[in-house]
Amino acid sequence: MSFNWVAQLVCCTVLSVSAGPVVGQTFPIFGTGAKIAIVDQEALFTQSALGKAIINGYAVRGKELALENAMIQKSLEEEELQLTKDRKTMVVAEFTILAQEFDEKVKRIRVEQANKERAINQELSQDRKIFFEKMTPILLGFIDDNGIEVVLNKETVVLATTGQDITQAAIQRIDELLKK
Repeated sequence: MSFNWVAQLVCCTVLSVSAGPVVGQTFPIFGTGAKIAIVDQEALFTQSALGKAIINGYAVRGKELALENAMIQKSLEEEELQLTKDRKTMVVAEFTILAQEFDEKVKRIRVEQANKERAINQELSQDRKIFFEKMTPILLGFIDDNGIEVVLNKETVVLATTGQDITQAAIQRIDELLKK
């Protein structure tokens, strides 16, 4: 029984040693791998000078809209309070009409303000798209200068070494070229 065990061990060892190169040769073997880099597109937008300028412009518009909304809300609250006070001296039918008109006014204003916010978000989305269209030739030049063959978005990469991330270097190149 021990001889059989030794024979099996020798057989497995011989097969595994001899099969190694054969198995290794069944896959394509490339002399040099493609130089792959990773870029964080969100960081390109949020950390580059142009991206920051775009974001800041929309932040100002967002704050202005929020201020406008607060003023409208205060005005509507005052109007509602006055309507509630006037209710005591009004005929029910008259109050009902005024209350319905006020309710319709509030709904209309909500829709208008939501449309303004949606328009700001759509414009930001469009400007973001234009930003990346402007960045494409700059990034193509950067990857060409550095011999990079493939660039992957950081969000799609599961694991990578930190040396493959070109985001900060790309941001520097973008900022340098756009200053001119």
